[in-house]
Amino acid sequence: MNNHPAPSPSERDQQALDWWTCLRSENVSAEQRNDYELWRADPLNANAYQNVEMLWRLLEQPAHAVRRSERRRPRPRRTLYAAAACVLLAFATLMLATPPLNTWGSDYATATGQQQDIALADGSQVHLDSDSAVDITLNNDERRVHLLRGRAFFDVSHDGRPFVVQTGNTRVRVLGTAFAVSHGASEDEVTLLRGRVEVMGGGQHQVLQPGEQLKVIEGQVQAPQAVDAERLLAWRDGQLRVRNAPLREVLEELMRYQGGRVIWLDEQVGQRPISASFNLNQVDSALDALISTQKLRTTALTRRVLIVRG
Repeated sequence: MNNHPAPSPSERDQQALDWWTCLRSENVSAEQRNDYELWRADPLNANAYQNVEMLWRLLEQPAHAVRRSERRRPRPRRTLYAAAACVLLAFATLMLATPPLNTWGSDYATATGQQQDIALADGSQVHLDSDSAVDITLNNDERRVHLLRGRAFFDVSHDGRPFVVQTGNTRVRVLGTAFAVSHGASEDEVTLLRGRVEVMGGGQHQVLQPGEQLKVIEGQVQAPQAVDAERLLAWRDGQLRVRNAPLREVLEELMRYQGGRVIWLDEQVGQRPISASFNLNQVDSALDALISTQKLRTTALTRRVLIVRG
């Protein structure tokens, strides 16, 4: 557990909200309950969950009003929880609106929906994705980038000094390359366009070849997989291109460009595979098109929280 990358405050709050919703579904498995207990064993996670429970207690009166309304006009239990989640998450949106404290004062940071090109003094280029932040240190012995959150693409100039990207407990050492790194709550991802990189974490390491991607999940380096790197890196040009990707991943990626979150009340719907291309510069239209074509039943709380009922 000590080797696991620590989630930011906002990521931990989101995990707590996800668990709160999950544990109130009709078909919670023993495995999910066990995963929840393991997650809650972390005192910081337990505190985040207690905060969600406290919010629920504060909103108990309107929640009871929802229940009374449901008794007068019976509806499926899932609809009740969707309504209750709407009440809770409307208040929780205030928590999600606060940027992570660990990225304040970073060298470069992008707002939600914004991307930025950064030219380093050594000639290297960094393309910072939406809602991302980096610290950069260039000295005589080493060039180091700390990816605090989000995603970045690196095109590294060779000058004899090592170039290292750090995300939590994951280190990516450049062996001459152009690549992307994504940092999440419990998962990091490295995609190599050209050259070579060495990915290290949890005492393990893997060398990537062009057109490969690997993930570091809870500190454990996974085996590289062959991918269409150009398609996966299309976000640099404001495009999201997916092929047989789970609907959950696509919808959550689009919502990320609005700084929002998705709450799923029907997990099976999220596993539906889709292939499409979306314009990240027109996320509202992309979301409308995806929801319409997939015939999703959703409830939106402004632009911050989208509840998918099925």
